[in-house]
Amino acid sequence: MSICVSVKVGEGVVIAADSAITVAQPLSPQQPDRMAVHQVYEHGNKIFQVGDYPIGVATWGVGSLGGRSVASLLGEFSDNEPLKASWSVDDVADRVYKFVTHRYREAFQGAVEVPSERGPALGLLVVGAGPKGYDVEQYVGLLPLEPEPGPARKEGIPPYGANWYGQTDAILRLYKGFDPQIDARLQKAGLTPQQIRGVLDGLEYPAAYDHMPIQDAIDLALYLVGVVVGRFRFVVGPALCGGDIDVAVVSARPRQFQWVRRKEWRARPIWSA
Repeated sequence: MSICVSVKVGEGVVIAADSAITVAQPLSPQQPDRMAVHQVYEHGNKIFQVGDYPIGVATWGVGSLGGRSVASLLGEFSDNEPLKASWSVDDVADRVYKFVTHRYREAFQGAVEVPSERGPALGLLVVGAGPKGYDVEQYVGLLPLEPEPGPARKEGIPPYGANWYGQTDAILRLYKGFDPQIDARLQKAGLTPQQIRGVLDGLEYPAAYDHMPIQDAIDLALYLVGVVVGRFRFVVGPALCGGDIDVAVVSARPRQFQWVRRKEWRARPIWSA
């Protein structure tokens, strides 16, 4: 499981993600959609740079395909899929998505074509500053449900703002002002969708993203991921999100991918208090 956040402001896009990798298996052959957590590791990599280009990829959901981590697969893509001089961000997003989709199909036979045999979710967010223009673009897709990635900021939504993926309930409670289950509970209590909207509209915290400096966007992304990590640390249940928080920035001026915070391998006395 994972939490991944992107914050787009005028200077670029900040990507932040936790490091927890969950090992889970179906409770039984009769219940393939119900998973039991067997282990949680806290040092997974979920943010990557494509080659030395101003392009970042963030992932959430299943962390490995066919015994190989998604990090390893994206490294293979970077090594073997050199970009043309006329590359565009949407083209790179499509190529990354097709590359991972092929490996997903190999790992989960029939999981894309046959709904009843769908495998676990794997999300990809591609963020890049193309060779032309001064905007940073974002494309997102979720396997096995979506055949191709689409814009992260849909038409009709302001171009600047925050997006979150994965284990998002804590952010929704804080930012939107209510739990995502509230609609179903209020409908069960007898309220119509129109009445529910009348009750809940206006609870969301406003933020001036179009005026926000990149450093404040970094702080916000760290804060939102930290809210989810804290929720899983203190609420009863397995810590599905946790570990270090990695952060990167993709900017169009200068046109670059830059690490802000990145965990490193280290030797430590694991038996000490």
